[in-house]
Amino acid sequence: MSSKLTQHGMNDSQDKFNDEQVESREVAPRRGGFGSKVKRHCARFWWVHVIVFCLVFLIIALCLVYVGMPKIAQHDVDQSSLEFKALKFENPSMSEITLTQDGVLHNPSMYTPTLDSFTAGSYLVSDGQFASVPIINVVMPKIHATKPQSDQGVFKQVVPIVDLGQITAYATAVISQEYVETALAGSTDLHLGALPVVNVDYNSTSRYKGLNGLQGFNVTDAKVNLTAPAGTPNFKGTAVIPNPSDLTIEMGNITLVMRTEKVGPVGTASIENFTLVPGDNEFPMTAMLNFTAVLGSVEDGIATMLIKGQDVVYNGVHLTYYESALASHELTLPMNV
Repeated sequence: MSSKLTQHGMNDSQDKFNDEQVESREVAPRRGGFGSKVKRHCARFWWVHVIVFCLVFLIIALCLVYVGMPKIAQHDVDQSSLEFKALKFENPSMSEITLTQDGVLHNPSMYTPTLDSFTAGSYLVSDGQFASVPIINVVMPKIHATKPQSDQGVFKQVVPIVDLGQITAYATAVISQEYVETALAGSTDLHLGALPVVNVDYNSTSRYKGLNGLQGFNVTDAKVNLTAPAGTPNFKGTAVIPNPSDLTIEMGNITLVMRTEKVGPVGTASIENFTLVPGDNEFPMTAMLNFTAVLGSVEDGIATMLIKGQDVVYNGVHLTYYESALASHELTLPMNV
């Protein structure tokens, strides 16, 4: 009997304990969700996030400045171009020449950097290929590349001739071709605001008109002196030479060899103080001709003269690069005799 009562009391106590646990679970506060955890984490460790953000920002900024900036600078320099408005080659010698270069730098970039002065080699470009060595070396002045273009050039700069073979090839191309292509190449420092200085390769190719074979060459006002003493000019006239380019070329005194296909050499002609400028040029020309040979070449009243350069002398010095260039191209001149 007492055992049953005891068991019943224990059951009542157990039920009461279970009820209290259920009630306790019902009134216990619910734990916070993911958002609450994030807020508590950020509030507690905000300084860690600030440090990480600063590190990431610094890494990105450094990559842009020291990796991206040089690439952007080099790309923009490569996209620029130099257009020549005038080129003058004066006071020539076998070792140097005086250069005046008037040009316009085209800048398609949104930036306006400044390039330090630097020495650039001037290379002849043939079929898109640079020559192995430069023609001359040019000291380029400081360049501030404004948008969309800016005036650039050098004035009466005495530049050394680097390679005689290359200046000969260049002079030959200028005389014989309708267009000539050269490139200025060098290395310099680029400045843009407060950004770090960037070293860039400057490489600008320019295409401009040549002399196109001196097409249109003619001799006017021809006068023959059959009584001229031997060894003196017996022919005078005016040599008319068109120059379709923007080039000015000072050569000095030039001697031309004249021949016909029928009889061969018939004499020589001379032009003194020869400086070719843009447009039509007229020079007094004298010649010593073998009129017997000339008359022996006449067909239908016309003697077709073939003319090549022979000597180019400036200040008593033979300029072999101009001599080779003039000798490489033969002019045709029909003369009514």
